[in-house]
Amino acid sequence: MFHFRATPQTTAMLCSAKTYPLSHSAGAPHIEIDIDGTPARALLDYGATQSSLRAKAATDVGLLVKAATSLPLPGESEFLARHADPATDAIIGTDLLAHLTVALNATTAAISATPCAASQLQEAGFTPIDQRGFFSPGRVHVAHDRPNVPVVFLRIGAAKTWAQIDTGYDDDLYPHSLDINQAFHDALIADGASLTLQNHVTVKTCAGFESRPVYSSRQPLVITNESGAAVAQTRDYYLIVKPANICGGIAAQTTPAAQLGVSFLRLFQTIVFDPQAGRVWIKKD
Repeated sequence: MFHFRATPQTTAMLCSAKTYPLSHSAGAPHIEIDIDGTPARALLDYGATQSSLRAKAATDVGLLVKAATSLPLPGESEFLARHADPATDAIIGTDLLAHLTVALNATTAAISATPCAASQLQEAGFTPIDQRGFFSPGRVHVAHDRPNVPVVFLRIGAAKTWAQIDTGYDDDLYPHSLDINQAFHDALIADGASLTLQNHVTVKTCAGFESRPVYSSRQPLVITNESGAAVAQTRDYYLIVKPANICGGIAAQTTPAAQLGVSFLRLFQTIVFDPQAGRVWIKKD
């Protein structure tokens, strides 16, 4: 489903990383690792802040357990025991990913415990996006009202915001789904954006089921760095408005905020999550 030109060897070399074959379930990136010596299919989920494991018994659901993994992490890692998922044995969230450098392309994840060579990444055509206040190995460096989740920045017309990169967000139904909160929706309308209602989707949340409107727009969606310089763009996308509820997330933000579905990775040749350096790197078209 992805169409990158950068090779796995390039990012593995620049980031001193080990490569893992990448597979996809509903578009979400999975790798094979060992957990306590047992093979496990693990989802690399940058939208989840708590890593989790398939519970061994129904009575274990909700418990915190410790386990050693074959990822380059010291000692044992903490996981939340969850209900069984036939496609995924473990979810690796940002509580662990914030301590790893991960480069994703079409078929490979390159993972390291050290930052990448910044100057060489730039020479190879990567654009850095500053993560200060959003994504860091230390939660203290993330704004108190935000989860520890990596972001890009974007604009539609004159309306601008940041958008979380949620690699666990399956948006196959509406590819290039951009979830937006009410504040960003209002900013688009105030800017004169023309939004066309396409449908409604029913979504299960922590508060139960809710209906969300799905819009299209004729204006290009431009992915930028923190300074507003364009990195990629598309006219093929959908806007899904998330109403505020008790679940938190971008819907709880009173200023514009957004969230990218996993299919947005198609716009990038390679994306490198480099939290120790405070950057996400995207390969230019």
